[in-house]
Amino acid sequence: MVAYIANTLIFILSGVVIVEGVLGDDSVFHHVSKCIVVGALFPLLRYFGYGLDWKEASILIWSGLRGAVALSLSLSVKRSSGRSLELTPETGTLFIFFTGGIVFLTLIVNGSTTQFVLHYLDMDKLTAAKKRILDFTKYEMLNKTLEDFGELGDDEELGEF
Repeated sequence: MVAYIANTLIFILSGVVIVEGVLGDDSVFHHVSKCIVVGALFPLLRYFGYGLDWKEASILIWSGLRGAVALSLSLSVKRSSGRSLELTPETGTLFIFFTGGIVFLTLIVNGSTTQFVLHYLDMDKLTAAKKRILDFTKYEMLNKTLEDFGELGDDEELGEF
């Protein structure tokens, strides 16, 4: 248990140190690149599908995918490490460690602030139709649960319970 806590603290502290050095340039590039991609594809995203508006595009830029691709690529680098002089196994391990730290902190920062961005854009309220569907779903789930709970009395092993 102590080893687990120590490893967790080392992971968090290392992530803080890494992000302190990385946030200056890489984070800005990351958000700018998301803005460029969403901005360039906005007409297509608005026309196809259900129609993307500017509020949804803002949420897509702010939260979006927060590291799945980066972690997948770092795992690929780790798997390829050791096959050349430039990419040693230690470098591959450090690559995964640093990527994981950046992804972790991105999840913490973006994940914890997305609720406030949704509230600011007034996107945290349900429409009347969605509220009715949600209420109906809750009602049906409650009825099904009560029905299944009633059937437990017929079970030989649980009947006396």
